Amino acid sequence: MTEKTEADPKGAGEICWIETIAEADADALLAGIYDQVRSANGQLDNLYQGFSLRAHTIKPADDLYLAAMHNDSNSLPKWFSELIGTYVAILNGCVYAETHHGANYRYLVDARVDPEQVLKDLRSNQLENCGDEREIAALGYVRQLVLQPESISRECVLTLQQSGWSDGEILEIVQIVAMFSYFVRVINGIGIQLGNEKHGLYDQ
Repeated sequence: MTEKTEADPKGAGEICWIETIAEADADALLAGIYDQVRSANGQLDNLYQGFSLRAHTIKPADDLYLAAMHNDSNSLPKWFSELIGTYVAILNGCVYAETHHGANYRYLVDARVDPEQVLKDLRSNQLENCGDEREIAALGYVRQLVLQPESISRECVLTLQQSGWSDGEILEIVQIVAMFSYFVRVINGIGIQLGNEKHGLYDQ
């Protein structure tokens, strides 16, 4: 049984613009998947409820997210991974992902920067004060990869290497950009709403 979401101009009462399967209506298989992808605070994000008509896609999508962002083998600082994800969301006009991952960035970043100013600068594509030279180089690469992927060349990667990024870190940057590009297109494509969700992993 599916639950047809009702139109809501403010997006407070709907999951997205297509049908979703509510937790109360989920069969045993979907209920088990929902339980596997809950946030640490127990929340089932609207994002994954938006996938519910094709339940077999939920866990692979979540596994990719966890691998790119939260695997202990990654070497990028978590705050910078969140900043990359937030910037991809900003560049794609995805309020849902920007809200969640901007909240994570604010929580994780250290006191050497003003996170609100950094996010404001990213929204206006003013990268000059968004980090040190190494971080700014990476953010410029992120912007190019999102907006002009066909223009990426060996020289672009060489610039990152010369800025001090290892090849493994460059691969992480690319995978985060690619993963977020997938998610923001799902979010924008079916209009996944924030509703009354808690924002980010650390909003308890």
